[in-house]
Amino acid sequence: MFEGPTLWGLLPLIIFVVLAFRKWHPVVAIAIATIVGAVMGGHGITSIATQTKEGLGSFLAYVGLIILAGAGLGKIAERTGVAENIVRFVMHRVGVNTPNKAIIGTMASSALLTGSLGTLAGANAVIAPVVIPIVASAGLSSSAVAIIFQGAGVTGLWLGPFTPPMVTFMEITGLSYGQIVLYAGLPLAVVMWLVTFIFVKKTLPQTLKQFPYSDEDIMLSKNSQSKQPGNEKVKKQATFVFLVTLFALIVYGILTEGGSTFAIAVIVITAVVTGLAGRLTPNEIAEHFFEGAKPLIWLFFQFVLFSPFIFYIEQLGGFEALKNLLMPFIEKGGDITLVALTTITGIAGIPGAAVAQVVVLDEMFKGLFTSAGIPISIYIMVLLVGSQMTEMLYPIGDTLGAMGIARSKDLKSMVIFGIVGTAVIVAFVILRTIII
Repeated sequence: MFEGPTLWGLLPLIIFVVLAFRKWHPVVAIAIATIVGAVMGGHGITSIATQTKEGLGSFLAYVGLIILAGAGLGKIAERTGVAENIVRFVMHRVGVNTPNKAIIGTMASSALLTGSLGTLAGANAVIAPVVIPIVASAGLSSSAVAIIFQGAGVTGLWLGPFTPPMVTFMEITGLSYGQIVLYAGLPLAVVMWLVTFIFVKKTLPQTLKQFPYSDEDIMLSKNSQSKQPGNEKVKKQATFVFLVTLFALIVYGILTEGGSTFAIAVIVITAVVTGLAGRLTPNEIAEHFFEGAKPLIWLFFQFVLFSPFIFYIEQLGGFEALKNLLMPFIEKGGDITLVALTTITGIAGIPGAAVAQVVVLDEMFKGLFTSAGIPISIYIMVLLVGSQMTEMLYPIGDTLGAMGIARSKDLKSMVIFGIVGTAVIVAFVILRTIII
């Protein structure tokens, strides 16, 4: 049994990160790390069971439920033709007939759907069959589309009012949606949009030669478009109802300061109303909703287990010991050192668990930021970058998902884009810290 505070208390976290990078299933990895933490603290099976039960009522479990519900909403938006109509409207308004317009249209579609549905891979998977034939004929490569799906798509998570990251930030900081967007979401999104656009433009001539869309890709994309029930009039009605309901609920939630607790209501109500407008029966709505949520059941279990996982690390004093170790360096280096250390620690952290990463970073560094008197606007930006850029830097999870959805085999460009994007975003955070 270890007595805290001790750096050995971070061993469960290290074990989880190592297992995750070795491509162990996330639930298995977190379960093993939790057991190690319990053993180190001298706890038995009863303690683990008790902490897991408490985890069911934790905020992380609630976020896991939101993610499941968002995936369910995405499936209903797909089945009713809503997602397809939104994407076609955006692409039509942009008037995609040149590479530049194709880039902008795809970026807008990806960010809009991701922000509305709260899922990066799910939203991109829905829009891909519609977007690919259009942008392929306009002169985009599969590499370019994959980069856009990741670079622009992730900004939807930074701007959507009830996406998992946004809900988490509102909960742990007590700030409103508008404040978080103003402090961090919008500035970082603008930077990422610019980086994505410029990188795609610079690399397009070469990737178009090496990784063009073939006729087979385009035909496959056309054939893979979902056969939606009902006629075009029904699809338009469902799309109108979806947009009006979602917008109205978002405005209501903001005005009443519903915060994170209102997210699940927004998603479920929008799903039901959209399904009914799309002429789905109540049974069909439920079936499609759970069909969409089913692939992410594992994520809910992972979020539940994060509660005992963090509990044992805190009990061992792992976070406190790390703070004590870093304090002399922070006192010498000042605010810039603290911001840089926190951001880099987050980026190098837990792949595939961005929401949990926010909670871990908050536990580790919130006290230091408060003591240093660093503005909350900088702290929010650090949390956002530290938790969200991990999937950009490492060629796993979202990176591979974006490639698969875009039918790209160009891993090299994705890796370079991830490095460039991460470097620019981190530099922007540090620069803003210096200016403020």
